[in-house]
Amino acid sequence: MGIESRDYLRSDDAPRSRGGTLQGTNVVKALIIANVVVFVLQLLTAQSGLVEYWLALGPDLVTEKFQIWRLLTYAFCHSPFSIFHILMNMYILYVTGTRVQSYYGPKEFLLFYLSAAVLSGLGFVLMELVLGRGGYAIGASGAVAAVFIVYAMRHPREVWLLFFVIPIQVRWLCIGFIIYDLHPVLLELGGQQMGSGVAHAAHLGGYLFGFLYERNHWHLSGHLSGMSTNKFKLPRRRSHLKVYTPADESENLEARVDELLQKVHEQGEASLTEAERAFLTDASRRYRTRL
Repeated sequence: MGIESRDYLRSDDAPRSRGGTLQGTNVVKALIIANVVVFVLQLLTAQSGLVEYWLALGPDLVTEKFQIWRLLTYAFCHSPFSIFHILMNMYILYVTGTRVQSYYGPKEFLLFYLSAAVLSGLGFVLMELVLGRGGYAIGASGAVAAVFIVYAMRHPREVWLLFFVIPIQVRWLCIGFIIYDLHPVLLELGGQQMGSGVAHAAHLGGYLFGFLYERNHWHLSGHLSGMSTNKFKLPRRRSHLKVYTPADESENLEARVDELLQKVHEQGEASLTEAERAFLTDASRRYRTRL
């Protein structure tokens, strides 16, 4: 049996299930639900602006009052006066996030998304400080931008319908979005006041983080999951010699392959080290040779 036929090593594009539930959509759905719940609370408190008062991101609130939580909470708020704001963000998150999560697994995707939100927020804060402004930001656009660019890097030639009419490859759509956000940022750095009401710097922060994450094969949960418990086990003394047989090698190979593929299933392909990837490649060659 070749490695490709294992149940837990299918195509990255195929949905992975456990107990009848699509595993790849769990975190994405939870994030969408969280955004919708906060949005409803914003609507109910629109007159007082209570939700934004505690969750929105402002450079002075972070740097002077040390309200660090705002670097994350702002990404769960949206403008209560524009339904398009949250609908567009959640639509792109659902379409791209479901696929991206299937590559890396729920835990890694959640860490990636939250990290993207924080770093996008830092990008906004830095831009405001450089320009000497004190604007406030809300919205998941920065984190969604990070997810979108990872998706675009993996499916650059996939065709989407721009405005649901014009066919365009995802890579060109992504480049267009980046140019759209980069243009006003460069103008503002050059001294031109734009006042567009859009946190372009946060979007660029998300694109940059997503690009570096995918390009460098970062694995945020690897610092914990990558620690082998074998490092803490005392070495066992073997008092008997063992006669080597080809069957022993076959059993060891099967066990190691199953162990690594289970790791891919639970933590995503990015959790594998270079040595583990090489081992799976060699094992696949051996399986094909047997057929």
